[in-house]
Amino acid sequence: MKKISLVFLWLVLSSQASCSDEHLPAKSPGISQDGTGSLTIAYEDGEETGFSDDEKQLITDLVREAEEEVRALLPTLPDVIEVTAMVIDRNVDIVGGVTGRANAPGKVQIEFSSVFPGGISAAAQSALSSTIFHEFHHLDRGWTIQGNKFGAGIPIAAVNEGLASVFAEEYTGVYFEAAYSYPEEAAEWLEEILALPVDADYSTWMMGEHPDGRNSIGYRVGRYIVHQATANSGKGILELSSLAPEEILILAETPPVDGSSP
Repeated sequence: MKKISLVFLWLVLSSQASCSDEHLPAKSPGISQDGTGSLTIAYEDGEETGFSDDEKQLITDLVREAEEEVRALLPTLPDVIEVTAMVIDRNVDIVGGVTGRANAPGKVQIEFSSVFPGGISAAAQSALSSTIFHEFHHLDRGWTIQGNKFGAGIPIAAVNEGLASVFAEEYTGVYFEAAYSYPEEAAEWLEEILALPVDADYSTWMMGEHPDGRNSIGYRVGRYIVHQATANSGKGILELSSLAPEEILILAETPPVDGSSP
């Protein structure tokens, strides 16, 4: 049976004050409580899928540091963020051994691959900070699985993922070419997704493998869209992040009249 081991427990304790101490999950030794109250981290532990205390400490330190940096860049980030960390046995080397998703406003799930070379600690050092920047950008923008602020459609998804990818890349310096690079014909890919029906399959067009052999089309095109919007408008990633997907798509497809940056 799985148990949830909470690192920053004050939120849980405040909501379970009537419970006896013997029913509360124990803190891992050496991991301190977050003094700001803006972040909680829960570690999903199982007999074969748990985290060591050293891994928890490393992850806690990296997440806390990344949170502080993102808050300085995105001041409208939710006041309180809950991060759930879990171990998976899936190979996600293409993104440095760590993947994640913004489940709901203020809630992020981070998954660490146990089969990444060097294990969980190596994966955390490789990609945790960039994953936090990526997923926290989603929280700030409202691009979440539950409580999503945006409409349906692959173009919208591509823009939002492209913004998060470029944001993480620019501010962490971490870039996974195999996952996010786009080809010379990226403009054709963009026209292709713009012509898709609103209910086009998300997995096929965004993060999965297309029947023609391409993969992660939406993520790659999203990065292309952001780069084109910046080249055409002169707006940086923070400025673009305040715009609607439709505005960004217009900027990406509309170069300056004289062919130069404004």
